[in-house]
Amino acid sequence: MTSRPAPYPCDAALPEKEPLQFEVQLKGAPDEIVQLVHNIKQVGEQFLYHWKTFPIVLPQPVNATETSAPVTSSADIPYITGSGGEGSSTLARRCGSRPASLRDLFVTPSFDELDAVAIDTSGEPRRLTAKQLEALKEKGEFEVPSLNFPGQVHRWKLSALLQKGTENTHDTLLSDLALAFRFIIVTAKARLVSHFFSVTKAVASLISGFIKLLDIILGVPSVQAHNLDGKLREERSRYLVAELVCRPEYEDSLEVLCLFVRRQLRRAATEKFEVEREASHPPVPIPYLFYTPKGCEVDLRLFSKEIMRKALPVLMNILERETRGWFLHFRERLISDLRQMKRPDEEIEKEVNEAVMKEYLERVYSGILANTELKELGEGISQLLVEQAQAVVLMHRAVENVRQKLAKSKENLKQRLTKTHPVRSRIGPWLRDRLRNAEEAFIEECKWSAHEEALILCNNQHLNQTVYFLNRDLTFMKEREPVLKKELRNDKTPTRIFQWKTHIWFPRNWIVRRSFQGHSEIIPTVLSSTATSITTPRSDPSQPVFLVEKEIIRTTTTRWPFWRWINYCHRTWSWTWNAMFFFGVVIPWCSPVSIRALLSVNPFTPDLELSQVNGTLFPRQSSSTPTMISTLRSLARHISKATTQFESKPDTGFIGKGMTRQMNKTWNYIGKGVFGTLGIVIIFPTLCLLTTILSFIIASTAFIWMPAITLGLQIGMGLIWDIDSPVHEKNKYFIILEALIWDIIIQGLLQPVAAILIACAVCPILSVIIITFGVLRYVLRLAWDSLVFQIIIKKRGRIPASDSVIVRRIEGPGLNNNYFYQIRPEQALAAFEAKLELDELAAFQHQMEQKILQPQKDFSQFVTACFGPFSATLARVGAYKSLEREGQDLLTSLQEKLERRRRDLQTGLSSSLRSKLKLNTIDLKIAIQQGALMLERFYPTHVLWRLSVSEQEFWESKALTVNDWPGLAALLYADVFSLDFLTPLSDNDTSFRLEASPQVDLGRYSELVRGAAGLDLLGPVYAPRANIQVHSPFLDVSSFNPRYRLPHTKARDTNSNVSNVQTTLGKNWGKKCPWKRPEHSYNAEKLVIPLPIPHPAQIAIIIHNRDSDSPIPCDSDLCRHILRALEEGSDDGGGVARYRGGGQGESSVDSLRTSVSSSASVNQCPCKGASAVEVSEPWADWTSGKRTSVRVDLASPEDITLDSDSTRVVFSSYGTTV
Repeated sequence: MTSRPAPYPCDAALPEKEPLQFEVQLKGAPDEIVQLVHNIKQVGEQFLYHWKTFPIVLPQPVNATETSAPVTSSADIPYITGSGGEGSSTLARRCGSRPASLRDLFVTPSFDELDAVAIDTSGEPRRLTAKQLEALKEKGEFEVPSLNFPGQVHRWKLSALLQKGTENTHDTLLSDLALAFRFIIVTAKARLVSHFFSVTKAVASLISGFIKLLDIILGVPSVQAHNLDGKLREERSRYLVAELVCRPEYEDSLEVLCLFVRRQLRRAATEKFEVEREASHPPVPIPYLFYTPKGCEVDLRLFSKEIMRKALPVLMNILERETRGWFLHFRERLISDLRQMKRPDEEIEKEVNEAVMKEYLERVYSGILANTELKELGEGISQLLVEQAQAVVLMHRAVENVRQKLAKSKENLKQRLTKTHPVRSRIGPWLRDRLRNAEEAFIEECKWSAHEEALILCNNQHLNQTVYFLNRDLTFMKEREPVLKKELRNDKTPTRIFQWKTHIWFPRNWIVRRSFQGHSEIIPTVLSSTATSITTPRSDPSQPVFLVEKEIIRTTTTRWPFWRWINYCHRTWSWTWNAMFFFGVVIPWCSPVSIRALLSVNPFTPDLELSQVNGTLFPRQSSSTPTMISTLRSLARHISKATTQFESKPDTGFIGKGMTRQMNKTWNYIGKGVFGTLGIVIIFPTLCLLTTILSFIIASTAFIWMPAITLGLQIGMGLIWDIDSPVHEKNKYFIILEALIWDIIIQGLLQPVAAILIACAVCPILSVIIITFGVLRYVLRLAWDSLVFQIIIKKRGRIPASDSVIVRRIEGPGLNNNYFYQIRPEQALAAFEAKLELDELAAFQHQMEQKILQPQKDFSQFVTACFGPFSATLARVGAYKSLEREGQDLLTSLQEKLERRRRDLQTGLSSSLRSKLKLNTIDLKIAIQQGALMLERFYPTHVLWRLSVSEQEFWESKALTVNDWPGLAALLYADVFSLDFLTPLSDNDTSFRLEASPQVDLGRYSELVRGAAGLDLLGPVYAPRANIQVHSPFLDVSSFNPRYRLPHTKARDTNSNVSNVQTTLGKNWGKKCPWKRPEHSYNAEKLVIPLPIPHPAQIAIIIHNRDSDSPIPCDSDLCRHILRALEEGSDDGGGVARYRGGGQGESSVDSLRTSVSSSASVNQCPCKGASAVEVSEPWADWTSGKRTSVRVDLASPEDITLDSDSTRVVFSSYGTTV
């Protein structure tokens, strides 16, 4: 172990402590207080101190020199050899001096050499050579070799006015021909047959327009296949496990599970309960082990949520740990080996990425198999996790292999088309159409290739369980899916359902239902005058619920032809009867201006409400309506009350009661009494009679005017707004105008005429014009170039020295930004040495700051320990304030000295220049090796021991293994220069020399470079990578979870299977480029990763239904929720729609055996404690102008939905809704 140097040189004075002095004045204080304070003062002066002297002596510079013998080898350098004595305390003693200023290390070269290039040795302008003239004739540009930068050239390009070049002229001719052919083979063809602005589009629009007219006038059937993709997914999951057989020792567990589900289904209709509680106390057993028909074991214990919950943190630690310490070395060694084999970059990139991922996966798998925490979860769990991850990785690799095969075939096709069709391949739409057709053919031909490739890869890894499910999945996709898809598409439902409500006129005909424990029955309607206190549905499951229906509902759908006229008949019938009811019953008999209000003596209650006690209908007190006589009585009582109230008040007013009494009587008896009574007696009867007569007239003629109104509405739906539109996504405004003007006239009649005109006349004429123009331009261009070349360029052409109108430089040293500066390893080592000193200064600064602030910390700790229990805090006054002031002065002095030293250590390189500095491979290896040796001898004795963290923590913070000095040297070089510095120059890189100033002496660093040995020890750690991109290895932790599913996104809209042909205005214009065909790239949608294997609880139900005569309805929503509760487990706090569900399945085989007997007792002792569910007041959000529904979602007789206007109740098998 290396010894640590003293923090101060031997000849430097050490900091000197001096006790703090406290001034205490306690005049008049009790003796006990004085004695206590003096004791505290003595203790404080004994332990607390300040720095009497604190000399700040910076560490000696790394380039501290001593005149001695010259360096002969690297063994003479102490920080490389580690020799003791005087040299061990200074880094470069006896090694010569470093440059006085590091800013002279890197002097950027000047690229201004155009004047020297443009003249010859005699000072005359340099003439163009025969080679340059030939290049000008062919390409219109020429090259001039650089004088100061060997291997570089200056490229000049002439203006097209003087010379374009035969190659460029020929290329222009091909482009003109391609443009001309494009009008024929693309544009003209697209105007005849395409999805946008063509004859075929016109025919489709014409048919669509007529269908729209038929639909808006008569009604074209509109149906759709509902949830086709979801049903196919369910059938696919069931098919995967349809042949599985439960192991004999777990058949009892399967029966217990099925009995539990069946019992919960029965109880759900009559009770409210928590499946989560009953599934976990005691736990419901779930079998996780099965057999295939051939006797192969299927282990699905990874579906246990408890196992995965415990395993995931361990897996994440393993995944993160195995990425450290090997990737960089492994990657660069592979790149170097493959480069020595002269492999192309594409193959190197592919093979290196595969090898890196393979190495990472092997490390991860080994770590999983060796982990003790995972072994404790159960026998074979580690192996299951490894096999699950292997299966997911191999399936992804299979998909990627197919994608690469597709990309390679497309690239080969593109190259072949470019070679065989030099003109047509320049037409972008033609080339894209060929590639798209090839991709579609490939997708159709290789739609099972991902499955087959995954089967081969999994067979090679002996993943028998995954191979079995892949074979089942492939069989389903090939054989069962087409038949199921055809059957499910035939099972279509209407796109819209209409409901027509007709009021029941007389309350004795209202329908009253009694619901109790899941059963509903109609009871006789009884009218009673006795009110009850309970009128809202009760949440108590032991009490029945009574519901009343005041309307008769008829339904129609869009399934049948002429559905619009069927709607018209139902709308006319319903609206007519409702109008007759409103104008003939409600207004004349129940309204405040009815005959009943005129003739009755007492107020009446026209509305009834339902009693929840016995189901009778009794008057609703809130609907009490006053009559004329009751209004007169109320007026008389009001006058009497107002007079009495006036007389009861004291006479304290401004005028006095003698005069105000007469005014009060006049207002009450004449104003209110006489005129109010006359108004009620004369106006109210007239209003009642007129309202009643008009209502009877309107009601009696409703069968005449209502059909006219509904007919006008029917016509208005076609002309203005289609409220009966069967599809919500389609246009609803001005349907007839859209069909006639847009679809039939514009798209159906004008579009084909314009398309044929463009295809047969415009496109051929344009093609002829372009071809003629292109040929003439080609001939004239060649003639002009030849004439200018012979007359001007050949005789007078010379090398230019600057850009002008006719010539400009397009390439050359310093012109572009895609170049690098190549430096020498001596320069890199000098900058690296300065970085070492900066790191030492940073560590020294941190150490000194802690030392300077130590008295303040001790003072604070002393006050906290002594006076903290008495809630006393430290005040920044007195002695402590002096301590702070002294500490701040010392910190300022330290900072000033450090800044002066750091300014001398700055290289002065800008960030853009640092990113361009590089070394070649050999020089980079030398710089890394010597830097690592310097670090190994310098860092432990000068930097690491000064840090406040341990050596282990230091290496972990750098993401390096302990004592990885080459890796640390690489990080420091990246800080000094840039990360690209670690990528050496390749043969294809453009580079220029960046030399040091002549005054800089780099002799001792040259000795270090010459003394470098054993470069192979580093290996190909920093080989050039060029365009090779190697990604860091990564494996998502979800790869170990067989239940992980990506969020499902529908490939198409749910209404995509609508059978009628209907388009909307602006459907295509809503797209960004409607004339382009949609792209359908290959995404291997046939292969789902991971495979959609159902949960073992569902598998148990599937096996039971397969072998039982009384199957469990697993397609019902209630059964799905029960199974989901069992899958989620009891530790899940989330709830489902009706109840909080969840049962915890045991993860191990032994627990399955032990839980059978305890779970069987569940059937013998049903749970009696049902949790109550609060029901909100159904009329709380009632509004007169809107229809709102109140959801009462309970597992009891209260499973109802109340309509807030009519209290219409609709029942369903589960959670009734409207």
